[in-house]
Amino acid sequence: MAGTLSTTELITDVIDAFKVRFPLMSAIGTDFSSDEAKLGQTITGRVLSLPSVQEYDGTDGYKANSASANSLTTDVSVTLNRHRHVPIKVDFLDQVSTKRDLYSETVGNMAYALGKEAFDYTMGLVTAANFSHEVTGSVANSDYDALATVNKVLNKNGASGTGRIGIVNSEVFQSLDADQRIASGDYHGQQKGASAYGVLSGISGFESIFEYPDLPANSEALTGFFTDKTGIVMASRIPNDVEALAKRIGIPAISKVDVVSDADTGLSMMGITYQDAGTFDVYTTLTWIYGVSAGAQGGTDDSLTDKGGVRLATTAQSAGDFTTAL
Repeated sequence: MAGTLSTTELITDVIDAFKVRFPLMSAIGTDFSSDEAKLGQTITGRVLSLPSVQEYDGTDGYKANSASANSLTTDVSVTLNRHRHVPIKVDFLDQVSTKRDLYSETVGNMAYALGKEAFDYTMGLVTAANFSHEVTGSVANSDYDALATVNKVLNKNGASGTGRIGIVNSEVFQSLDADQRIASGDYHGQQKGASAYGVLSGISGFESIFEYPDLPANSEALTGFFTDKTGIVMASRIPNDVEALAKRIGIPAISKVDVVSDADTGLSMMGITYQDAGTFDVYTTLTWIYGVSAGAQGGTDDSLTDKGGVRLATTAQSAGDFTTAL
């Protein structure tokens, strides 16, 4: 017996699959919301800096040299310049049986397509123009010592001591995985499992190091990127409700609009479902608007956002004190 599935259920499942397929999105600075916005609109995201520890003052007590809470945040402007969607024909939604393998696969592919497009765009911003700090060395030298060097640069830059991640291409991940100091019994169990992409957890100051085979070289010999939540800030909103416009001018709506937000991350997507007037086929599309600010886009060279990220490259792209060789 055929089952039915609402657009709301579809969006919920896609968002869940999106988080599983692209856990990297939860590791960068994000400002996700279900608020409506227009393409090209600027959102003010915020990154946090650490307060200073003070000595107790005999005169002013605990209030001496206190930092303003507002001064511990840095505003980062993010332009919502990407309006993307993934349209599908919904014939199969009316044919969902108790065995939902086809549905699960389709949902996973939709989530992957949306996530990959956004992540590829984000990694395309990891350039010397946006992140001046780099560590250079061959793929063969991209080992445990390389991670320690990158971590040291982040420490010197005052990056957050928690929440650091790395994203490396498959060649560098293979080099890391071949290092006996990483592949030893201390890290046993981190070998690749069912997922084709490897992940190393809790190593050399980084919570996670993700393999991403499509990491772009950006014409700068990029092989890896390491960051805390200040290096990249991503903001997303949903487009204006097309149904609301129809209601305001008093005409019949020709589509059904649903919005679903993830309770944990605030990640929101809009589903627009309509029937083609000529063929009577039913279509639905999942859409969002997003933008990304990376490194110096959120300030200047050697600013808080610039210092929050370090590029790994096979040849030097920056100059002077910003480059550390392995």
